[in-house]
This record gives sequence, structure tokens and C-alpha cells, in this order.
Amino acid sequence: MKFRWVAFGLNNAGISPSSLVAIALITASLALSSCSLAQGSGDRPIAEAVDITMAQPAATDYEITVFRSPTCGCCGQWIEHMQAAGFTVKDEITQDMDAVKQQYGISSGLASCHTTVAGNYVIEGHVPAEDVQRLLAEAPDIAGIAVPGMPIGSPGMESGSYIEPYTVIAFSADGTNTVFANHP
Repeated sequence: MKFRWVAFGLNNAGISPSSLVAIALITASLALSSCSLAQGSGDRPIAEAVDITMAQPAATDYEITVFRSPTCGCCGQWIEHMQAAGFTVKDEITQDMDAVKQQYGISSGLASCHTTVAGNYVIEGHVPAEDVQRLLAEAPDIAGIAVPGMPIGSPGMESGSYIEPYTVIAFSADGTNTVFANHP
């Protein structure tokens, strides 16, 4: 008896019945293995059962409040940098940045043009979004992080391809400062 695959449109496709059986077996095998992976392994989550990496929490989980003067353009550019990284930004324009810095314990050695509050932390100046994300994810026992001054090439202070090396400083309420991150 000769099989005719007319109903499936394969009579002129050059595929032999034995090849079709092999394709069907491979397809069934893949479908079955997919089902077993989807069920997971015991109490392990599916992602662990198939050994994939779960995504980190999105920055959109974080809301920050930025205090800045109405005349500072680089502060607006830093806000755009943070929004592009997924942060929700509350923009607080104030005429008295000195009072804000005093309220949040920013010493003159750490000061920059804008002061930000993120959760229980203070972020001073042009800190990169990835450092703020790291701060919030790791939640160290510090008051905050700062990029003193306004280094060229830091977020919001871009100037072509030139980047000054700069350090993000971790600071504590007791005045202790340590290096949080170094950039180029």
C-alpha cells in the first residue's frame, strides 16, 4: 500500500513518508520536553528549572525627588538621564538650595548643583543612574552618595566624548566618606 499525502499538500513536496515520521517524532519530543520544563522541578521556580536569569527590578520601581534651582540647565539634563533609566522624577524647583543641602546633611566638600532624595537616601550631584540603582538595590547603611562638583562627562554634564575621571562618594551621617564607584 502506497501512502498519498494529498490532503496535506505534500505529494509533490519531495518529502518521503519516513522523513515525515521522523519530523513528527522530533516535533512530539520537543513538545513533551517543553511541557516538562514548563512544569518546573519540584518547588523550584520555572526560571530556575530552565536555568535562565531573571531580570533585575526595573528602575521604574523608584521615585526620586530632585531639588534644583530654576536657572540650572545641567540639572534638567541629569533629570532626563534618570528618566531615561526608568526613574519617576518629582522636580522641585527652589530658590534656596543652601537650605536643602543643610536639611539633608550635604557638606561643602560633597556639594554639587542639585540634591535628590530616593527612599531613605540622599543623592548629591551628577551621580550616574546605574549607581543610584545599585544604591537602592544593595541598601547599604549610609546616608547617601555624591559626585562633588560638576565633572565634565558625568550625566548631565556631557561635553562631546570628553569625560573627566570622577568618583562617587558614599557618605554617612557621622561624616565618614568612602568610595562608592569610580568612573573612567
